[in-house]
Amino acid sequence: MTDDIDAPGVVVWTVPLDRPPATVATLSRILSEREAQRGDRCRFETDRRRFIVAHGALRLILAGCLDVPPEELRLQRGRHGKPRIAGSSELRFNLAHSGELALVAVTRHREVGVDVDRLRPGLSVEPFAERFFPASDARFVAAAAGPTERAERFLRLWTRKEAVVKAAGARLAQGLGLTVLTDADVVRDPSGRIPGAWSVCDLPVPDGCLAALAVAGPVAPSISGPHSVDEL
Repeated sequence: MTDDIDAPGVVVWTVPLDRPPATVATLSRILSEREAQRGDRCRFETDRRRFIVAHGALRLILAGCLDVPPEELRLQRGRHGKPRIAGSSELRFNLAHSGELALVAVTRHREVGVDVDRLRPGLSVEPFAERFFPASDARFVAAAAGPTERAERFLRLWTRKEAVVKAAGARLAQGLGLTVLTDADVVRDPSGRIPGAWSVCDLPVPDGCLAALAVAGPVAPSISGPHSVDEL
């Protein structure tokens, strides 16, 4: 399930989340107690099953990278909830899921963030963009030909901002003002609330979704994938 992860590269996996009950039961047994409790707090059974598959797949991927049993992985969370491997591992990773799809990004040494979301063509996005996004972003959304394209442009911006926020281990409110459409695809926060430079790119995902990846530093990483995790 894992690829060789070199120092400057990022490997990305897509994980279909709607799995047979036997698979969900197997993956539930490798989750930590805290992860199981978070899954149990899901309001709907479908969301609980998808949570289990997403976090179980993450554990299998990381375990393959580190050559350890998945149930023995110890994960801890930073100030704003960003997970990392407890101890001194150089491995960096991030998980995103929306609907029936999850993405897992893994690299070494460089902080990484990934985001995926589903398109909602009927959603009125202009008021939100005008209120919370930089003026250039709001104009980009408003200039679209119709509501479907406006929703797509908005989500393109949103996933890029959230990928940077997740890579930096920051809060979403800190990232809404980022300008994420640049010629060089290098994002910097002029306010300084999210320090450093972040390389951002879009990821290919199934129709109906948009996704983005961000890594620390101004140099774009080599990306392997997304690879589909079809068997768990």
